[in-house]
Amino acid sequence: MHGAGNSLGGPASIRARWFPALVDGLAWHGVVVAESEVAIAFYGDFFRKDPERGYDPQFDIQELMANALGVLAAHDGDVDLDELVKMLSEHHLDRLLAQAGAYLEREDIRREAHARLEAVIGPDTEVVIAHSLGTVVAYETLCRHPDWNVNGLVTMGSPLGRALILGLIEPAPVEGRGIFPVGIAQWVNIRNADDPACIRPLSQEFDGPVTERLVDNGHRVHDPEPYLNNPTTGEAVSRMLAG
Repeated sequence: MHGAGNSLGGPASIRARWFPALVDGLAWHGVVVAESEVAIAFYGDFFRKDPERGYDPQFDIQELMANALGVLAAHDGDVDLDELVKMLSEHHLDRLLAQAGAYLEREDIRREAHARLEAVIGPDTEVVIAHSLGTVVAYETLCRHPDWNVNGLVTMGSPLGRALILGLIEPAPVEGRGIFPVGIAQWVNIRNADDPACIRPLSQEFDGPVTERLVDNGHRVHDPEPYLNNPTTGEAVSRMLAG
């Protein structure tokens, strides 16, 4: 499940970028998967304007950014907002904040995004892999389906540990800690320490056995491909595929 900033893409283009990276990550561990075994849960079209049919997503990136930055400033008076805006824009994380805001504020977008993942989950689904905003969608969807029997969840570059997100997810945290999804056996969170989207380890914010792994994505701090083709991610996925 992809993250924010894919409104101009589609499931085939996501697959074209992600599948080779996934194959490279698994190759470190001698594991091979066929492309037919990988399904893409695409929801980027919810954020794409369509002038011919008059569709204009009802969110404003500048307004949502301003709201998010205002909350950050209220929590931390020492935060340098100019530097933060520059960093977010350089790594396209302004789109993450804006689309995350729209997802969390618009119940229709939220439920339709859940439905996209529900549509590709089957009795033979072994692993759910999600990046960025997609980790929020995947987490909430898995929590809605305790009847699912999925070997594992791999989250990459996840903002789930951020207070802004954690306070708005469903189900709501209990005594400040997120609930571990009942329907999964393992949860591995892959984090790049330089990725501003995922500064806090999820193991500190969620109950249950969340395994934290660190990687280095170089200058592509938040991009999905270096997350996926990393031997660390490949190891996590290969272990889940092995049951």
